[in-house]
Amino acid sequence: MSAPSTDIYTAPRKTMWLWGVGALADAMMIQTFALVLPIFNTGFGLDAVLLSWAVMVPRFVDGALGPFIGHWSDNTHTRWGRRKPFLVLTGILSACIMAGIWWASPAWPKLGQFVYVVTFATFYYTVWGIFSMTHYALGYELTDDYHERSRVMAIRNTFLQVVALGVGWIYPLALNPVFGGEINGIRVIGAIMAVLILASAMVPVFACKERFAMSNRKPAPIMKCLKEAVQLKPFVIYLAMRFFSSFGLVVFGQLVFYINVYHVCGGDKKMATTIMAIASAMTVGMTLLVLPLVPRLSRKIGKRQGVIIGAAVAVFQACLVPFLYTSDSVILRWIAGVFPGLHLDVAAVSPYLQLVAAFLLAPLVGVGVVLREAIVPDICDVDELEHGERREGLFTAVVNFVYKMEVSLCVVLVGYMLAFSGFNQKIMMQSADVLVRIQWCAYLPNIIFATLALILAIKFPINEAYMARIHAQLEERRKAGTLP
Repeated sequence: MSAPSTDIYTAPRKTMWLWGVGALADAMMIQTFALVLPIFNTGFGLDAVLLSWAVMVPRFVDGALGPFIGHWSDNTHTRWGRRKPFLVLTGILSACIMAGIWWASPAWPKLGQFVYVVTFATFYYTVWGIFSMTHYALGYELTDDYHERSRVMAIRNTFLQVVALGVGWIYPLALNPVFGGEINGIRVIGAIMAVLILASAMVPVFACKERFAMSNRKPAPIMKCLKEAVQLKPFVIYLAMRFFSSFGLVVFGQLVFYINVYHVCGGDKKMATTIMAIASAMTVGMTLLVLPLVPRLSRKIGKRQGVIIGAAVAVFQACLVPFLYTSDSVILRWIAGVFPGLHLDVAAVSPYLQLVAAFLLAPLVGVGVVLREAIVPDICDVDELEHGERREGLFTAVVNFVYKMEVSLCVVLVGYMLAFSGFNQKIMMQSADVLVRIQWCAYLPNIIFATLALILAIKFPINEAYMARIHAQLEERRKAGTLP
């Protein structure tokens, strides 16, 4: 196991963890705001289709603005640094919007509610996007060590998982009779979440020192920077790898509800949602357990190799999923035949077989994702060597732009997939042909795109030796002042 180099800058562990607290704000911002869909649908009575457009359009706006704001942040020069002014402003604004959006009235005309949600969502997604981007960019400055960057991302993801454990209870809490209705409940909870968001957003502002606050004294125009970014070969491979690894999972994630309710659980929504909640809790819990091992794993096998292993596990999981999401498991029938003494009730146990993936495989895929995120600052170093600028904000914003467009595309695509399958939401029992088509639409893209992501992970050029050469040249040029 290699030890961190004493010649390479690394912030104290305490600073890393205090920076990570900002991820609480990041996660609370986006995960709590996701309740806009069910609250405004069931509580305010706004049509689900209108709500989908009200949420999807702002994501396009946020994604399109991201690279420009990332470039702006990279080239901002204030006495407080490049990132902190954005963190303070967006932390305050997001807290205000979180507290305020729930104060629409169910008595308003539906068009008025729609305009209200679109307006708030546009501002909110933009504000959240800026906060998330600048928080990532600030974290990239915490260390130049190839492996310690894995620790930084593991710390961030630890806080994200903590929020994931708790946010699922917000809606049930809002339904508590003590509030007198879900609207009043979410208004109270929204105010509490606003305070928590503001408090956690300010922690990295006061705890972290910006190392490159005075960089980019003569910044290049935004279009030139974007062109240079998308021409950087490691970044192009990274974007494609991230796109492929996420695309199949997002499509599957959108369709798994229908598979669970109508295929696995035979129309029993309560049973299906309960199993999905258990699976989600198990995934988060197991991921929290393995995240502390990420820095050690990075030093043992390297980030690139860890990403490859994570991608390989994702392919295996995608291929295994069709055998786990079933009401009549062939695997369990084989076990019951081999071990008749178990008296295994295959029909009763089969729906719970999907928990195997949540318990064993999803955390391994999650580790691969953390290591993949830790590669972005390496790409920023390669870009600095070639172009002489620190552009963490721009690169983070481009990555986020691709992901946001991908998610929006998947939401639309899944709608067409359901139409192609012949799914009818008005009936509880779907035909066998419909269920088979939904399963193919969910499973096949997952397998294909996970495989493509694995191929790109193998082709990705950056490893520890590669970055050692990059850092040596960067330090030499920084000292000599000869960066281009």
